[in-house]
Amino acid sequence: MGSEQIFISGASSDIGLALIRQLAAAPDPPRILAHCHSGTERIEELRRELPAGAQLVALPSDFKSEPEVRALAGRILDEFGCPNGVVHLPGLKLVYERFSKFRWEHFESDLAVQLRSAIVLLGRFLPPMTKLANARVVFLLSSVTRGVPPKYLSMYNVIKYSQLGLMRSLASEYGGGGLTINAVSAGMVETRFLDNVPDIVRQYGAAASPKGRNATVGEVASAIAYLLSPAAGYIHGVDLLVAGGAVY
Repeated sequence: MGSEQIFISGASSDIGLALIRQLAAAPDPPRILAHCHSGTERIEELRRELPAGAQLVALPSDFKSEPEVRALAGRILDEFGCPNGVVHLPGLKLVYERFSKFRWEHFESDLAVQLRSAIVLLGRFLPPMTKLANARVVFLLSSVTRGVPPKYLSMYNVIKYSQLGLMRSLASEYGGGGLTINAVSAGMVETRFLDNVPDIVRQYGAAASPKGRNATVGEVASAIAYLLSPAAGYIHGVDLLVAGGAVY
């Protein structure tokens, strides 16, 4: 993959860092274009840990701002060219509360970060990606889109269903050629993303899995890395469930 480059939005997240480590450990690693907002230091710290020859480029941008997202897309195309792979991970920390306390301002910010940014970026990237022999897009979704969604997560649930609709729409429109568009839907994952979630909710999440625990960031990153790999060349429009055997 040495001649390839993977763009990861939300790369300073726990799952993003785990994915970078896995990609950089490959025998012929891709250049990794790592978007971050407040996590630039985490990217720079990781850079010092990576094997010799690994290429990691930090690209700061505030995804709440549409002009900044557009500027980032333009910078990537101008400086690095079209990425072979796009992984979309960003999101604000989970808010666990009743619908009666729905915070529209927070919802709009998270919608911009998770959904609008994907539309803007892929609007620029997909046309040139269709000309590549093998190109990959992977969204990080959530098991909340399977079965009955959980209570007290109305803002998060709506956004993840919207992302799922976007992924499936793009997969339908861009089905020809070597481009694949997929998603990974994880159950509860032990990350900083859950900092505002009560411990009892984490415990319920673990109990709901036949594995008896929540997923690790490495396990979710491995699923994303698989969908980026040549082995997944005929997998398209799939929402891959990573939930330890839980059936929704």
